[in-house]
Amino acid sequence: MSALTRKAFAASAVFLVAGAIALRAQAPSAKTSFTGDVGVISASGNTQLRTLSVGDKIAHTNGRWILSQLGAYIYGETGDVSTANQLRLAARSDYLFHPRVSAFTSAAFERNTFAGFDRRTDENLGLSWKALMATWDSLNVDLGGVMTQQSNVDGTSRSFPAGRLAGAYKHAFSKASYFQQLAEYIPDLESTGEYRVNSESAIVAPLSSHAGVKVGYVVRYNSLPPLGFGSTDRVLTSGIQVSF
Repeated sequence: MSALTRKAFAASAVFLVAGAIALRAQAPSAKTSFTGDVGVISASGNTQLRTLSVGDKIAHTNGRWILSQLGAYIYGETGDVSTANQLRLAARSDYLFHPRVSAFTSAAFERNTFAGFDRRTDENLGLSWKALMATWDSLNVDLGGVMTQQSNVDGTSRSFPAGRLAGAYKHAFSKASYFQQLAEYIPDLESTGEYRVNSESAIVAPLSSHAGVKVGYVVRYNSLPPLGFGSTDRVLTSGIQVSF
């Protein structure tokens, strides 16, 4: 078994076990959902690779509180040399004080040495507005602040406040197929002209009531990347998505 297969299998097992535990812990009056992805990636930018990816998303709500978690791991090899090793973990808590408005706090950890940093952590606080709540369409808008700590591969590090404006749009073609567009703008409040923009486009076509084919395209832009690294990463994924 190659190192690529072992790492992909281990990451898949961790995410699937986490999802199973969350589902078993579900209270009778609450609702928990789990989504897992396994796919193939073609990437250009700071990372040049063809490899495998695994990810998960868990959401739990009791009507007033919404707790969510996501994880994503990318590992690739060219020959016996590692060409990608990216990890992203995030957790978020929303409190609904109005049918359309909630206050939220979240924390995220990211590692991507091929983009120039060993560690980046973001702590977020803000408000979320359900701007559109239609039968087949929904739009959520977030506005808040971020504290970011980043350690780069060259040994430098910094901590700074930032703003955050984000949107999540979803259009359902049917109960099991949909298109989703996520985008966020994160301006550095200490350094004029420095900002990050992240976007993710995804479309899911059903194979069954719990499985589908997912195609996604992620763009991550940093206006001032670490010295010697590019500003833009693009990741195209296609694979199988399971949900419960």
